[in-house]
Amino acid sequence: MPKLRGALTAAAFTVGLTSVCSNADAKTPRDYFLNPPPAGTDLLLDGYTVGAQLSLENRAHLEEGMSMLYSRVSGIFSYPYKEASANLDVRVFLFTLGGSAGIRDVHRDHTLIPGQDFNGDGLFDDKDVNTRDVRNDRESDKIYGSQTFPFWEGRLRLVIPLESFFWMHTGTIRGEYRNDNSFDWFHAFPHDGGTLYRYDSTFFFRHRDFGAVGPTIRYIDTPRDGGRDDRFQYGLVYGSRPGIIKGTDLFLLQTLFQFGDDEFGLHAYRVPMYFLAVYRAALPL
Repeated sequence: MPKLRGALTAAAFTVGLTSVCSNADAKTPRDYFLNPPPAGTDLLLDGYTVGAQLSLENRAHLEEGMSMLYSRVSGIFSYPYKEASANLDVRVFLFTLGGSAGIRDVHRDHTLIPGQDFNGDGLFDDKDVNTRDVRNDRESDKIYGSQTFPFWEGRLRLVIPLESFFWMHTGTIRGEYRNDNSFDWFHAFPHDGGTLYRYDSTFFFRHRDFGAVGPTIRYIDTPRDGGRDDRFQYGLVYGSRPGIIKGTDLFLLQTLFQFGDDEFGLHAYRVPMYFLAVYRAALPL
C-alpha cells in the first residue's frame, strides 16, 4: 500500500497548506471556484495524482452577469495516457451546455481479449479477469499494451446556489472508440467502446475562509459484453484556494468508492476507490 499512503500523505499536506498559506489576494475567497469566473484568457497549469495538464482557456461575456462562452484547448501527459482535446461551453444563468472532442493515446493499456492470456501465466482460464489485482500484477510484470482512440462528449450542468450551500448536477453523454473490455483510467473500471451515460451530483458546504466540501454521487451506464453495465459510486469532494501563488490557484480532492466490486478502482491502491488530487495555477494572459 505504499502508493496509497504516499498519495494520501501528499493530499493531507496540501490540505494543510490551505490553512497555513497566506492568501496572495485577501479579497479572493477560498470558495471562489464555485462562482462564475470573470471574462479573460488564462493559461491553466494542473499537476495531479498521476500526471499534468496544460490548458489555454478564454471566457467571453455574452450578457454580463447572466451568460458566458468558454473555449479551451487542453493537453494531458500522465502515467497511463496522453490526451489532447478542444472544449466549448455556454453558460446561461444556472445552466451550462458544453461539448468536447479529442484523442487519447493509452500507453499502459489493459484490454482483456477472450481466448488470450491476460494475467501472464501463459494460459487462458478463469483467472484471466480484468480486476484490480490482476491489473496490478500486469503493471508489476510490465505486461500492458497500447491503444489510441478518438472521443467526444456532450454535457449539461445545473447549479443551485443556496447561501452556504451549492448543489451541482451534471449529465454527460460520451462516445469512446476504445477496445472492448479495456480499462478506462478516467472512470476507473473496464468497459467496451461505444456511448456511455453519466450523472454526477455534488452537494457542497461552502465558506469563503475554508473553501467547499461535500458528498458526491455518480451513476454511470456503459456498454459491456454486447449489453449495458450500470454502476453507482459515492464519495467526497473538497476544494479550496491555497494562496500559494499570486495568481488564482486551486486545490481539489475527489474520492469515489464502489465497495464490493473487484474491477473498480485505480489498481495501485488495491481498494475499490478512485482518488484524484489536483493543484491548479491559473495565469492570466
